[in-house]
Amino acid sequence: MGQPRKRRREGEDVTPAEQPATTQHGHDSSLNGFTPQPSFSSFGLISPPEFADLPSGNEVYAQAQLDPSLVGIYGPSPPMTNLDFGHTPPIDPTLWDPLVTTGTQTGYQPASQDTPPDQTAMGPCTCLSLTYLTLTDLQTVPTFSFPQVIIPLRKAMTSISSLTHCPICPLDPFSAIQNVSSIVSLFKAIVERFSKVLHEIDRECERLRTTGGKKPYRIGDNNPHLAHLHTGTLDCPMGFNVELEPDVWRTLVKTALKGEVEGGGSNPTPLKQLVEQAEARQRKWHSDKEFLGEEGRRLWPGKECDQDNGVCESLGSAHIRRAIESLDWS
Repeated sequence: MGQPRKRRREGEDVTPAEQPATTQHGHDSSLNGFTPQPSFSSFGLISPPEFADLPSGNEVYAQAQLDPSLVGIYGPSPPMTNLDFGHTPPIDPTLWDPLVTTGTQTGYQPASQDTPPDQTAMGPCTCLSLTYLTLTDLQTVPTFSFPQVIIPLRKAMTSISSLTHCPICPLDPFSAIQNVSSIVSLFKAIVERFSKVLHEIDRECERLRTTGGKKPYRIGDNNPHLAHLHTGTLDCPMGFNVELEPDVWRTLVKTALKGEVEGGGSNPTPLKQLVEQAEARQRKWHSDKEFLGEEGRRLWPGKECDQDNGVCESLGSAHIRRAIESLDWS
């Protein structure tokens, strides 16, 4: 037992000892339930070879289980490559995936079958956080020199546009009130920063006058018909290096800044256009009699904004416009 059997020579009759064992230790081998099944290998789906002169893997496994002392006498058991696991029942996936059976895991939410796929809940509104971050950036502007200061100013104006078109804030009276207050705060903060930049330009111009200096500048032609001549490099032949007199430099820079506020420059949403968008949104809100519902009527009983002039008292756009008009562009 445990040693390979001798090969049968041709012409020799098969003795009873060489007949395949049908029982072993009182157990019928036909009850094992193992039948030859095709196995997968690197060459595809093939049937395993039959070795009539070798005991089946099931018998070897049974012998090793019944008499462990034989392992030490006859060496290690034959390799188990002949064992067929095709009848092994599939492993239940819940054994390794606790989320399948445990619906109370942290951060796990079972999928709802009643929610249509095209109706997804809106996420939390981030307008207050955006307002705080924008005001912090405006308060900590590293430099008021042109053109570096244009970057934080445009970023702040983009934040106003996001707040104006937020679809979540109008759904709740509290968030709607905070939205309007945030827009007003950003408008006035941006106007103050523009005033600060214009003042720094005047100071720089006065310093150049005192020292007799000039401002080096590079000017390029922006004609779309000549766009094919631009190389996009510092030595582009369509660009020209010039030294500007202090007053000429101040006029040029203030003209560029004025385009950021009143339009006509490269900014697609200048400051005055944002004011108009905020006013239009407020008119839309007030034109809806059911806006903010019963809670809104409790907050402002019997009071409405001037519908004829389209003025919203909470927005106070008239005050914002006066602050913009007070900017010194000279």
